[in-house]
Amino acid sequence: MTVDRDGGERGGGERDSGDRPARRATRRGVLAVGAAGLLAGCLVTSEEGDPTTRQTDDGTSGNGTDDGGDGSRGDGDGSGDDGETTPDEVGPDGSGLVVTDASVLRVSESGGQTTVAARLTVENAGRFEYGTVEFRVDAYATPAGSDEREAVGYDHVSRRFPRNDRFDGSRSRRFTVEITFPSRRTNVRADPARYAVDAAVRRAEPV
Repeated sequence: MTVDRDGGERGGGERDSGDRPARRATRRGVLAVGAAGLLAGCLVTSEEGDPTTRQTDDGTSGNGTDDGGDGSRGDGDGSGDDGETTPDEVGPDGSGLVVTDASVLRVSESGGQTTVAARLTVENAGRFEYGTVEFRVDAYATPAGSDEREAVGYDHVSRRFPRNDRFDGSRSRRFTVEITFPSRRTNVRADPARYAVDAAVRRAEPV
């Protein structure tokens, strides 16, 4: 019994002595683990901070690229807006200028030259006001008893409109032009009834 008790006591002492160092070790272990955890936490935060920073930088770069993409789209929209703004020049098909009448006023012959005087009536049905316009006018001779037209010559007529009288859609404008060509080009006599003219827009500069 003594042996058992001593053994038990020794066993209990060993357990007690073992428990106390274990508890002390546990406290120190907790403190060490806690400190290590704090240090580890700091290190993780710092390490995560770098990736976070890099990710933010990447994100910023990505946003910058997206912004750049949006900017590019904005530039595209801006180009569309630029398309809505006044261009330097408009093509003939997009000018909105319509020749509503092209009439031969008179035909004269002198010194082997025939001159056809014509008048154009033009309306602006477009969206721009114009400061300068130019037309090409072609003259044709129409032989008697024929539906065919002989091209005999052409010329250009242009006009610059002052700031206080731009060519807008408020009213039509008239242009006169003279086309001179060698009389030998046709056998048609100098008679306004035997000549015709056509006109086409060659230049239109909006303001």
